[in-house]
Amino acid sequence: MSKQPFHEWEIRHDLLNKRVIDGFPYWNYMRKDMFMSFNDEYSDVEPVFYRNMKESGKEGLLSKIKRTFKLFLPDNLDKLKESGIMFLCHPRRQNIDGKMVSIYTDFIADHFPDSVTYQRMGLGRYETGSIYSRNIVFGDKICIKSYIYRYVQKLINPGKYRRIRDTVKKEMAEPFRDLSENCGLHPDINDFAERAAILYFLHKFRKPRYRAVLEKIKPRVIAEVVGGSFDSKIFNELAYEMGIETVELQHGTGTITVWYPDNVTMRQFAKWYFTFGDFWTRGMKAPIPEDHVLSMGFPYHDMLMKEYPAEKRERDKNSIIFLSSRKYGEGLSEVAGELKRLCPGLNIIYKLHPREYADYKERYPALKNSGLTVIDNNKASLYGLFSGCSMQVGVESTAIYEGMSFGLSTYIWDIPKAKLMKDITDRGYGKLFKDASALAALIEERSGTGGGYDINDLFKENSLDNMVKGIRKIAGQVSKDNGTEG
Repeated sequence: MSKQPFHEWEIRHDLLNKRVIDGFPYWNYMRKDMFMSFNDEYSDVEPVFYRNMKESGKEGLLSKIKRTFKLFLPDNLDKLKESGIMFLCHPRRQNIDGKMVSIYTDFIADHFPDSVTYQRMGLGRYETGSIYSRNIVFGDKICIKSYIYRYVQKLINPGKYRRIRDTVKKEMAEPFRDLSENCGLHPDINDFAERAAILYFLHKFRKPRYRAVLEKIKPRVIAEVVGGSFDSKIFNELAYEMGIETVELQHGTGTITVWYPDNVTMRQFAKWYFTFGDFWTRGMKAPIPEDHVLSMGFPYHDMLMKEYPAEKRERDKNSIIFLSSRKYGEGLSEVAGELKRLCPGLNIIYKLHPREYADYKERYPALKNSGLTVIDNNKASLYGLFSGCSMQVGVESTAIYEGMSFGLSTYIWDIPKAKLMKDITDRGYGKLFKDASALAALIEERSGTGGGYDINDLFKENSLDNMVKGIRKIAGQVSKDNGTEG
């Protein structure tokens, strides 16, 4: 991602690694979410993290007590054993042949049979025997106890809670004023300070307990997904302190689109980064050496491409799939509904993001009685849907690139949020459109793209082999440094 005004703002106020309270670098922990929200505000999209900051301070103890029944479920934390490799998996799993699979890590973990998989939350969520991951442990109890801890601290130690908030407000007052006056961005400093205080206490509780987890497992390498999450940042921070190598596996566009200044190290970031392919590696600006950002591929993508080979695809030239997101779904659903009215012969599939399933009927009235096929669950394979379509419509998501693997004609709704897709539209891999009428005209002309690019550039071949070898190489180097066998 290119440098934005708020990147210069961060440098101007020397925020990275410098805003620390009692060992907790609050700006480092909130930076990614804040920057993504700044991008949302520039794009006239509701910044979700702004809303989360505002709502997080309103959470009461009772809302957390509802989860405390999980404290009585077995989590296997007491049975942790030493393992050279530890996986921090994605919290969302997919049902594949009756097994709940973490698609970003489980197939890699198969090649490390003694590895341990750690999932932050998940106790009581799955039927017995349904989880694909072997040697899995859940961190629900640590998280739940941390919520209770921070709430109790607010009750019994209000002075400290208030001092943390006041310190953050004092330190960030001038940066926030500058942010508003010179960058046109408007996060609420009171909400920011409240969120920083909450994270302070969660960090204070979780970090020593995550250290205990790592002391039991003694991993040489931690392979993680969603490195920008709060808990992954704690594990990364600990890894720096304990001499453990960390590798983040790309799972979307989030980390790729977050810019970092030159010559910085951020202990909350992984030491290595495995991208989907060279396309992503070229655009990455990370706080690690350039030779630690490696093009490796996406094993789940490779697996499904074999399941839907070109010669077996039953493509309908009149089928088009819309890839939705909560950030712009209301408007995109209206485009889809209007397109159906203009082109009644089209088979339009509207694929909701999982975060939209629960309330889309209230939020997207344009889909009601629209004649569109709405996908509102995980039963249908996204790649199966791609294999039956000839066109796709979206704004910005990893799924668009996955659809390109099927040679779909790609149309990007030209709203500010779509600037993240500039690389593919500038190269002619996708066409921009302003409204349903313009999209209908492009479809009528069959002015599609559907090619001209190297899929191996987007998703490097032999990904599983690449990743397994990459992790083994890093683990082996740690063993040599420690004078032990790999």
